[in-house]
Amino acid sequence: MEINPEIIGFVAGGLSSALFVPQIIKIIKEKSAEEIALLTCIIGVVSSGLWLWYGIMNGHLSMIVTNSISVIATAILIFLKLKYK
Repeated sequence: MEINPEIIGFVAGGLSSALFVPQIIKIIKEKSAEEIALLTCIIGVVSSGLWLWYGIMNGHLSMIVTNSISVIATAILIFLKLKYK
């Protein structure tokens, strides 16, 4: 049985994107983002953006979907970091 690589991509990318959700929820609940490093968020959004671009150039749907989510989630973290310094 052969597994479609896109399925593996969706699972891996989905798990990577899900990493941000607990942190976003915690910041919103506590109204504090002291423990978040802005540089880490910036590197994350640039990295996800480049992977998104790569996915678009190569037509990998799993990379496009999951890295779009990662870019949005990391952008939300940056917004929250700036809002709740």
